[in-house]
Amino acid sequence: MRLATSLLILTISGTSWGGAALTDADKPVQPAKDPAGSPPPSAEPAPAGNPEDLVEYGIDLRLRSVHVPTGLLELFVDRAADGASNFGYGFDLVRRKGNLELQLGFEHEQITVGQGVWINKGDNVGAGAEADYVLDPSHSDSGGLGWYTVEFTFINHVPITKWMSFRYGGGAGLGVITGALTHFNVICVGATNATPEPGCVPTTFNGRGQDSDGHDFGQPVKYDLPPVFPVINGIIGLQFKPTDKLTINLEGGIRTLPFFGVSIGYFL
Repeated sequence: MRLATSLLILTISGTSWGGAALTDADKPVQPAKDPAGSPPPSAEPAPAGNPEDLVEYGIDLRLRSVHVPTGLLELFVDRAADGASNFGYGFDLVRRKGNLELQLGFEHEQITVGQGVWINKGDNVGAGAEADYVLDPSHSDSGGLGWYTVEFTFINHVPITKWMSFRYGGGAGLGVITGALTHFNVICVGATNATPEPGCVPTTFNGRGQDSDGHDFGQPVKYDLPPVFPVINGIIGLQFKPTDKLTINLEGGIRTLPFFGVSIGYFL
């Protein structure tokens, strides 16, 4: 009985002490630590950040040209003397993350409306309705019609090549009206909607049209426009990137009126 007990004790003892009997060559090598106690750097490089998570800020300078053809205006009036056009300039503060840009834009535009006879929808100048003889800025002391705008615009980009992307987006803002659009109210003499000239042209401009009192025309009348006007954007175009920091944008669309423009931007 004592032999069995002794064998059992020896077996357990051998199992417990067998690990301590390993030689130094058999022991696993532990990684060395630097004097400060920090573990050694990992041999595997840290993963690079996702470029789409990088946020960049920049600024761009912009030029825009708007032209509304006469045919488009005559969807809203019976007769338009000419189209309307304007030229604008401004700048954007831009936040870019991946393919998405958020722009805070500021712009000024001066609007020129074609001078001549305009007839409201549904009016018949041959039956006594008045026509409007609209004046361009050169014949008005108001300096013409313009506005200053501020707007937010979101624009997404779909890469086509490494240096060119299709861009599209939209936004909204407000425009503060400056100056005025002026006109004469004209009683037409011997004129029709189809042939309003010279019967609806004021005598001041060598026509036969009369003012409401039958006298010579005096001070032009200003259209009653709201001081603040909404700005609605819908934009499509192309973005070119000569470098990672420099962009050139060609775009068109609707900015309350149809437009075409170009901008150059730089990211910090």
